[in-house]
Amino acid sequence: MKRFFLVMWCVTLALVANAQAAKSVLDKASSEFRKCPSVNVTFEVAIGGDVDSGTILLQGNKFRTQLTNTITWFDGKTMWSYVKDNEEVNVTEPKPSQVAKMNPYAFIDMYRSGYDIAFGVNTHDYFEVVLTATNEKNSIKKAVIRIDRFSYQPKYILMGGSKADIEIKVTSYKKGKKQADTVFKFNKKKYPSAEIIDLR
Repeated sequence: MKRFFLVMWCVTLALVANAQAAKSVLDKASSEFRKCPSVNVTFEVAIGGDVDSGTILLQGNKFRTQLTNTITWFDGKTMWSYVKDNEEVNVTEPKPSQVAKMNPYAFIDMYRSGYDIAFGVNTHDYFEVVLTATNEKNSIKKAVIRIDRFSYQPKYILMGGSKADIEIKVTSYKKGKKQADTVFKFNKKKYPSAEIIDLR
């Protein structure tokens, strides 16, 4: 019996150490991201069999994402989603879980609460960290993030939920200068024909 408890104690310690080490990788990635005035990322995204490519400009908790048919601005509170085909702009004040679906870098803050953290399959090129939701209300049930071992920049992000998974492959990551707040807000003057639908 004592041996059983000793084994269980060792297993528990190993799991705790694994979680702490995995969290430290995300802490480092978050820290490196926060050091940059802004970051411009080019990526490929696959959602339920549909594949697209785009860019995202990030500055703290603000971002502007551009895909083939949509542009999204988020200033930290309000989100504007412009659909080019029908020239509509949906205006919302999204919950953090909704922001996470639009911003592949949401894990920078997401992992801090509501998720168990563990290593996946690490390689000599990257750390793989797996987040598993501890609250059934979380719309993102599981996330897999691969972090470059040397730069601590994300290379790959998989977010799974109750619907289709979102898979993102980062193709370039560039640090930039601080952007004006207006960059992260919809500018009606640039899209005079757009119909604004306020869903707040």
